[in-house]
Amino acid sequence: MARREITNWSQLQRFQPREIFTPRSEDELAAIVARAGVEGRRIKVMGAGHSFTAIAVTPDFHVTIHALDQLHHVDQSSGVVTVGAGITLKKLNRELDRYGLALTNMGDIDKQSIAGAVSTGTHGTGLAYGGIATQVRGLRMLTPNGDVVDIDANHEPELFRCARVGLGALGIITRITLQAVPSFRLHAVESSHSLDDVLEAWPDTIRANDHAEFFFMPGGRNAARKINNRTDEPAAPLSRRRYVADKLVAENIGFGVINRVARRLPRAAPTVAKLLNGSETNRDYVDVSHKVFSTPRWVHFYESEWSLPLDSLVPAVRQINAFARTLGKPVTFPIEVRCAAADDIPLSTANGSDRGYIAAHVFWGTPYDEYFSGLWSIVREFDGRPHWGKMHAETAETLAPRYPEWDHFQSARRRVDPEGRFTNSYLDRVLGPVG
Repeated sequence: MARREITNWSQLQRFQPREIFTPRSEDELAAIVARAGVEGRRIKVMGAGHSFTAIAVTPDFHVTIHALDQLHHVDQSSGVVTVGAGITLKKLNRELDRYGLALTNMGDIDKQSIAGAVSTGTHGTGLAYGGIATQVRGLRMLTPNGDVVDIDANHEPELFRCARVGLGALGIITRITLQAVPSFRLHAVESSHSLDDVLEAWPDTIRANDHAEFFFMPGGRNAARKINNRTDEPAAPLSRRRYVADKLVAENIGFGVINRVARRLPRAAPTVAKLLNGSETNRDYVDVSHKVFSTPRWVHFYESEWSLPLDSLVPAVRQINAFARTLGKPVTFPIEVRCAAADDIPLSTANGSDRGYIAAHVFWGTPYDEYFSGLWSIVREFDGRPHWGKMHAETAETLAPRYPEWDHFQSARRRVDPEGRFTNSYLDRVLGPVG
C-alpha cells in the first residue's frame, strides 16, 4: 500500500513516513514512543506544521499532536496555566481571555502549536520582552523509552533550561506550563515613513516603546512602522468595515492577487514592486493584546529569519536593501524587522544579548535562491543566528561558534537521547549527530 504524503504549511517539505499516528492522549503517545524504541525507529512530532525547515520530517514514525490541545490547569491569581502541547496560539489566546489572562508577548501569526512555537524560538518584538519560550515555567516530556518526566527550574533545571528551545531533540513535549499575565490592551499606531527616517530613529524607537517593528519592500525607499504600547485607555478597535477592508481584503486577498500576477507575469514584477513600495499605512486603534499582536495571514510564503546583535541591525538592513536593488527581478514580499530581549536559553537566538531580527519572505512558488543566498552572506558577517524553524543553510560547524552555551545543549542531548530516537536529517545537520 502506498504511503501517505505529509506536507507542511509552506509545502516546502514533503515526505512519506513509514507510519502516521494521531494520538488522542498522552498515554497513547507514550505507547507510540515506547514502540519506536522497541523497533529501533526514529520518531518526530509535528504541531501545526508551520516551520519552513525539515525539523519535523521523518521516514519512520510521524506523530501529529492536534488532539493534545486541552487547557489542563489555570490559576487566575498567579497567572500560571498548563496546556496541552498541541494547542494553537490562536486557541490558547481565546482560552486565556476567558480567564482574564494573556500571553506577555507574541508574534504576528497565531497558527503555530504552542510546543512548536516554544521549541523553535518563536518571538514577538519589544526590548523588554523575550521569546515565547521565556514565558515557560514547566514542561512535561516523554523520554525515548516512553516515560513521562516533569521538568522545571527546580527539577532537572539544566534540562529544562535547554528544552525550552529544544528543537524536538530532547524529548516529546506533551504539556507546557506558562506564566500568563492579566489581560491588557495595546494602543496601536501604524504609519508610513521613509525607510531612512525609520532606520535613523530605530535605536530610540525601540527604547521608547513597548513593541516596535517595521516592514519594507526589498530595494524600496518606504517603510510601514507599527508601534504597540500598553495602555489603560478604553478599547477603540478598528471598525468591522475597516478591519475587513484593510486586514482581509487589502493585506490578504489583494496582496495575494498582486503576487500571483507578479509570479505569472515576471515582466510585471517591477510595476508590482513600485505599486507596493508606494502604498501607505495609517491606522490608530486600541484593542486587547492578542488582537493587536496577531494578524490574519492567508497568503502563503517562504521565509528566512535571522537574529543579529542589536547594534548591527541598522547597517545590516541597509546592506540587504542595497543588495536587493541588484537582483534581476524585484522581490514583491516585505522584510519584517523586530527586536527581542536577551535570555539564558542555550539555543535561543537571543541567548546572552538583546537582538534585532530580520525576516525576509518570498511569495509561495517563486524562486528564492539568489535572494536568500545573498541575504545569508550579509547576515553571516553580522554574527547572524537563523530562526530554527525558518529557511537557512547553516550547519553545526557554522552555528556552534555563535552560541556561547552550545556545549551545554549538546551535553543534555547526549544524556537524554543517546541513541538519537528524536533526531532526523535536519537536526543531524544543524546540531550534528548525537554523540
